Formats: sequence, C-alpha cells, structure tokens
Amino acid sequence: MLAILPLALLVITAFAVYILRYLPRGTGYAWLTAVLMALVTWGGVLALNWYRPQDFAITPWRPFDPENADAIRLGWDSISWVYAFSLISAELAVLMTAAARLRLNSNPATWAANLVIAAAGIAAVLAQTPLALLLAWVTLDILDLLMVMRLSRAWKYTSSGVMAFVVRTISSFLLISALAVQRVDGGPLTFDTMLPQASLLVLLSIGLRLGLLPLNTPYTEDFLFQRGLVSFNRLAAHTAGLAALARFPQTGVPAAWQLPLYVITVFAILHAAVMWLTARNEIQGRPYWLLVLSGLSFICVLQGQPLASLAWGLLMVTSGMGLFLYSARTRGLIVLPLLGALALSGLPFTPAASGWAGLVTIPLNLGELIIILSIAMLLVGYVRHGTRLAEDFNELDGWVRGIYPFGLVLVVLSGWLAAVFGLPGGINAMQWLPAVLTTALAATIGVISWWFASGGMAFLSANTWPAKLLRGAGQFLARSHRLTWFYDFLWLIYRGLRQLVSFATVLFEGEGGMMWAFVLLALLITLLSGRGVF
Repeated sequence: MLAILPLALLVITAFAVYILRYLPRGTGYAWLTAVLMALVTWGGVLALNWYRPQDFAITPWRPFDPENADAIRLGWDSISWVYAFSLISAELAVLMTAAARLRLNSNPATWAANLVIAAAGIAAVLAQTPLALLLAWVTLDILDLLMVMRLSRAWKYTSSGVMAFVVRTISSFLLISALAVQRVDGGPLTFDTMLPQASLLVLLSIGLRLGLLPLNTPYTEDFLFQRGLVSFNRLAAHTAGLAALARFPQTGVPAAWQLPLYVITVFAILHAAVMWLTARNEIQGRPYWLLVLSGLSFICVLQGQPLASLAWGLLMVTSGMGLFLYSARTRGLIVLPLLGALALSGLPFTPAASGWAGLVTIPLNLGELIIILSIAMLLVGYVRHGTRLAEDFNELDGWVRGIYPFGLVLVVLSGWLAAVFGLPGGINAMQWLPAVLTTALAATIGVISWWFASGGMAFLSANTWPAKLLRGAGQFLARSHRLTWFYDFLWLIYRGLRQLVSFATVLFEGEGGMMWAFVLLALLITLLSGRGVF
C-alpha cells in the first residue's frame, strides 16, 4: 500500500481543501493545507527514489484462467520516479504561486481539482501494465472534460474540450485493440512481451494521444487566464503518454513503420517549433510546447532509445511549468527563464544532455538537422516568452512576493534535481556537438531578432512579415497530416444526431406521440419475429 500512499494523500487533501472553502476565512486555510500536504508529498516522492516499495497489484477478476488475465499493477521504478517527481514538483509550484492569481479564478475549487489531477497523473506514470495505463488514461480524460465544461463560458472552448475527449477516447480504443490482438495469441499484454502487431497499436495510441499521429491540436484556442489548473492538466495528460513511451521495448517498433513514423514526427516537431516561436505569449504557444517535447520523446523511441525520452519529458513538465506560472515579473527573476532555457539546451552537464542520445548520430542526416533547428527555435521562443513584459511583480502583496518566487525556483530546480538522481547516467557531456550546434543556431536567431528590434521592428512580433511568413510555413507543414478533416466529420455526425433527436422529441412529445410509440413497437416485434427471435 505504500506505493499508492502519495496518491491517497493527494486525493484526501483535495477533499479537505474543497470542504475548507465553506469555513470563515476558508480560502486561507484551504491554501495553507494544500501547500503543506503537497510539500509533504513532494518530500515523500523524493525519498522514494532511494526506497522503492512493493508494487501495488489488483488480483485479476476473470473467473476463468486468472493466471493469463491482464493485470493492474502500479509500481515505482526509475521511469515512474522521474515523471512522478516532476508532476508533484509542478503541482507544488502551482499551489505556491496560486496567491498571485487570486483575481484570475484561482480558488480552493481549482486547487482541489489540481490535486485530483496530480493523483491521476501520478497513477498513470506508475502504471506498470497497459491495462493499468488504460484505466489511468480514462480517468484523466474524464477529468479534463469535466474541467473544460466547468470553466468554459464560450462555445469554442467547449468544442475544443469535446474534440480532445473524442481523440483521446479513440486512443484508448487503440490500446484496447492492442490488448485484444495480444490476447488472440494466448497471453496478456505487457510492455516486455508485446507482439509486433500489438506494439504498433500501442505506439499509434500513444502518438494520437500526444497529438503527433496524425497531427492534432484541438486546444489551439485555450483558456488564457488559467495558468495553473489548465497548464498542469495539459502537462499531466501528456506525461501519461510519455511514461508509456519510456517503457516501450527497444525493438518494439516494426521496421516497416519506422521511416514513415519518423518523417511524420519530424515535420510535426518543425511545425510546432515555428508556431511556438511566433506565438504572442507562452499560453497561446502552450499546445505547441507540448507537441515539440512530446515529438522529441517519440523520436527517441523510434530510434530505439526509449530511456533517452525521459530527459525531454522531464523538461516538458519542469521548464514548461516554470514558464507558464511566471505571470508576475521583475528584473530580479529573469534568471528563472534563463535557467529553464539552459536546462533545455542540452549542453554538457545540463538535464537535456542525456536526451541527445535518442535524437542524433554523427554524421547528421536531414531529419536530424531539422530536429536541431526545431530545438533552436524552441530555445529562442522560450527566452522570448520568458523575457517579455507582463504583470508587475511589485504590485503583489508583500507575503505573496515572499512565497511566489519559491514556487518558480522549486519547479525549475526540481528538473535539475531529477536529472541528477533519476535520469540514466545522470547529467553528462557525451553528446556535446549537437548541443553546441543547437545553442549557436539559437544564439544566431536571437541576435538577428535583437538587431531587427533595435531598428524599431519587433522581428518575431505576431504582426510583422517575418512572423507571418514563419507561421504560414508552419501551417503549410501541418495541413498535410492535420486532423481537421476528422473533426469536421465528427461534427457532421453530431449535427445529424442532434437533428434526429430533435425530430424524435417533437414526434413523441406531440399529441400523437403515444400512437407513434405503439407503431414503432409493433414494427420492432414484426422485425424480430421475422428473424425467428419469437
């Protein structure tokens, strides 16, 4: 039971925070309770890196042949710990900086929702079997849909949430299909014993969930004022897929599919990097940040280096959340986005250094050059978004100014801490050449941008011709394998069903409704009788 203790603490704390909101001065008590319990959980997860408890397993419920039944097992290993520690660090940072967003709908209800999502996200990264992963995916999908329905006040947000739910449901059905395909040959599906057909279905289900296969970004129109809850929910949903990627067998990708999947993923990364670079702010660019880092992790698996994907997934959460929560800014805090960018660069002895092993080999080919260019644009966009003007830090209350920087420092430094203790090989200098090339290219793009800006032209501003040209190129790359046609098809089915339900409602609620009910009942009996049922 110790394996799921962090999950239980988070869920119990969520209920306590939600109830405390109704007490006098309940908001303060709720915030203090959430922060303290999250801090306790953070310390407990950190300790689990050195003390690994016994796995939590649920006995298979199949009455026949229980030994070959698909198991539900949650456990701690190096993969689980890296992602669980990054998630709990991001959750603690959300709560510690929440006081700076009180006027932006940050309240005990959203804090409680954050805690529940953190528990579901950690359950997903602890999943040691595909069936356990499937249940965690479904839980996260339902929480995401409920959150969108609760927060949305406009149809564009609701429709995006429904489309995201439909896409992720299809992803879950692909994983169910993999379970069935493996079952045909008489054995349960595990990450170590996947057959080629089942492994392809699992890979496609993860790629669809991450927005890569095919390219789909239903949340291009996202909640602008939800830096905490929405950002954490998006990161938790992607982390649930990345943890499964890291467990993928080194030879699990069928050889015939490696090149097509590689090409599609590289172009998806390039498109997302361009859109991230030219986005108005980090919140508008949030879907593309997730797409780039998820794509880099996916490439590592296609290259037969699944453990190298841990570095990119870790930085997606820690460096990403450090930027998304950075709403109130001052010159003294500029070191935080620079530290996050340094971690992302992959230079020797930085957290991303071990991730290069899954991306490039010397000599470089065209795909690897595109990847280097994409990471360079990712770095420039990160620095650009982290140094732009925003809310004034000095306008916050005194006690908020004291706690707010600690939350940002904690999540950024947690990425370095997890890299030292959790990543395979820690931080090293083995792949230094591509990191140096990427950093030099990013510096060149940055200098050109600064030169244009010093001449009175914001080179990467959303309304300038260079930005429009880059965004047009990124959108052109996306049209070839975007999922827009699928969204349109789903909405066509939805509108048809809605009109059918409206017609049936008018028909049966009218004066002749009873007569039509008997007519349809008689017709049904006639059809069943003709088939020999009666």
